[in-house]
Amino acid sequence: MWIRKAPYKIKPPLPEIIRHDQLPPGAIEIANIVEITEGDLIYFIKNNGFLSILSVTEPDRKLANGQPYYRCSQDDFPLEFLSWFPSALIEFQKPPAQGGLHAGAITTSDIEVGGEMLCIQRALGVDQDRGGYIVENNSRCEKDYDPETEFEPHSICWASRFLYEGGLLNLITDLGDKYKTGYL
Repeated sequence: MWIRKAPYKIKPPLPEIIRHDQLPPGAIEIANIVEITEGDLIYFIKNNGFLSILSVTEPDRKLANGQPYYRCSQDDFPLEFLSWFPSALIEFQKPPAQGGLHAGAITTSDIEVGGEMLCIQRALGVDQDRGGYIVENNSRCEKDYDPETEFEPHSICWASRFLYEGGLLNLITDLGDKYKTGYL
């Protein structure tokens, strides 16, 4: 059995969001976008001073037996994620000759962002092997895991096509600019 303790002090969980359309007190939607490669809806929620990113099943999805299917997954990050991610992604993509990671590297070291430890990783098997990127929050443990024995970080994975062609990176950049100027 794989046992992995949390590498850092774990932040307390944010209020859980069960449904994207029934937010808990202290949570407000700041943006949403349709994920172009799978059709899910991505919601950015300001959740009690932090950022919750929700991935919600596409509308009207049904199981094979015709029953409706609804999933709302939540991953939490500091609000500073919004201003950090665009420039961190550019740095991650730089070739070694321009100060980027060494050849063959697929992950950054953990970086302190808003008091939480984040890293960017290359995702190779995403979007029919076209690739994408993962952001891990190693300061927060997924629900239903014990960080003392089976730590599982909050993480998001987005296809490159969604980031660039689907407008996600532009949306995050815009939200990051609003965060930096105090509008979030």
